[in-house]
Amino acid sequence: MRRCTLEEVARFSGGRLIKGDPSLPVDRLHTDTRTLLAGDCFVALQGDRFDGHTFVGQVKNRGAVAALVSHRPNSSDVPEDLGLVEVPDTLEALQRFAATYRQLLSVRTIGVTGSSGKTSTKEMIASVLRTRFRTKATEGNLNNHIGVPLTLIHLDEDDEYGVVELGMNHPGELAPLVKMTAPKIGVISSIGPAHIEFFEDQAAIAAEKAELIAALPPEGLAVLNAGDEWSRSVADRTNARVVWVGNGPGSTWHAEDLQVAPDGLSFRLKHNGGAPRVRLPVINRVMVSNALLAAAVGRECGLTLDEIARGLEAVRLPGARMQVVKVDGVWILNDAYNANPDSMKAALEALGEFPGAERRLAVLGSMGELGGHAAGLHREVGEFAARRGLAFLIAAGPHAQAYAEGAMAGGLAHHQIAAALDAEEAAAALKPLLREGDVVLVKGSRFMGLDRLVKAMTEKEGR
Repeated sequence: MRRCTLEEVARFSGGRLIKGDPSLPVDRLHTDTRTLLAGDCFVALQGDRFDGHTFVGQVKNRGAVAALVSHRPNSSDVPEDLGLVEVPDTLEALQRFAATYRQLLSVRTIGVTGSSGKTSTKEMIASVLRTRFRTKATEGNLNNHIGVPLTLIHLDEDDEYGVVELGMNHPGELAPLVKMTAPKIGVISSIGPAHIEFFEDQAAIAAEKAELIAALPPEGLAVLNAGDEWSRSVADRTNARVVWVGNGPGSTWHAEDLQVAPDGLSFRLKHNGGAPRVRLPVINRVMVSNALLAAAVGRECGLTLDEIARGLEAVRLPGARMQVVKVDGVWILNDAYNANPDSMKAALEALGEFPGAERRLAVLGSMGELGGHAAGLHREVGEFAARRGLAFLIAAGPHAQAYAEGAMAGGLAHHQIAAALDAEEAAAALKPLLREGDVVLVKGSRFMGLDRLVKAMTEKEGR
């Protein structure tokens, strides 16, 4: 963030300076007292289970020079030299500040959303653009009503591109994020049933995702997956030019000669006669679609195919996203970061394609935020898993029975399926089954904590 004055903080956020020198320099707006830095303005957010105002009296000792508050703290609790800006609502003020600040910058922003793959696509786009341009991107998956404004505030005057991940799980959440981001390029990785608990149906999810491309200016660009039927259904929502990638009508970006190895996959990136070979440090082929989206963005920004290929090969994905680890002769495909029906199927396809496996096993944790569709979608994934040639399936969590029912419908016998309540029970069920040459997929929604199972497997005996 470029340095602002305290008066600008008040003005940009729609607040009122009630204490402090208007010319006081402020280096950053920040919401977490644990990571405050010298020169920060602390934003006292409020939620159902927390109130940042209780920490205002402490933030000066942690380097903050000011605080953004929605009510005045007791004067006896606030250091004399701590500046204060009062606003009606601190979250709305943070968002308003971010939107105003973003408009001051010449940076070109790229919005990325999708039901699956948006974080990976965002990282690939950023890695591609960094081959030539000064680029910042959303850190991790800070993609919500708090994370997006913090991402925008993190941009600097000399940044050329900002790649902003935009998430949602309720109707009406995406449009405000898009408005404050003001992207010129919009990318939808995929549209599936993730978060369907809060939507009437998948068509409603598609309409929400389309808010990104609907907000693009006529001179902008929408990059869409030609193989995704729901993306095709909303393409007419944009006035911007559309570029299609992947397998489907109108696509100008293709991946050919795909080869999978235990340490990654490679393919030829084909576009307008060029076809450099690209190697990705991932093994699931759905990542190739994300790479094509990133390649199309890179080309729009003026990069050569060779620069794009180099950027894709340099990408490093955060979190436990199909990380491959070998322990005692057993391959572990660690995708315990999160899960929804589409990402589950993609991971199971990768398990089925993993080269050289003696047997294939899966530990599948329950998926969250599916509402009344949960049982049916878990059965569907269970059946899909069974048809991928599994030797064993361990189903964990509140929807383990639905997984098991689907797996039996898909051809797995009762003795090939185990049910577990949690990660610890799943680990206990898995341990006696393993033998050298096996490959095991571990995947589930974050609340299942299956990373604990992976950690126990990889860290035993000092590993």
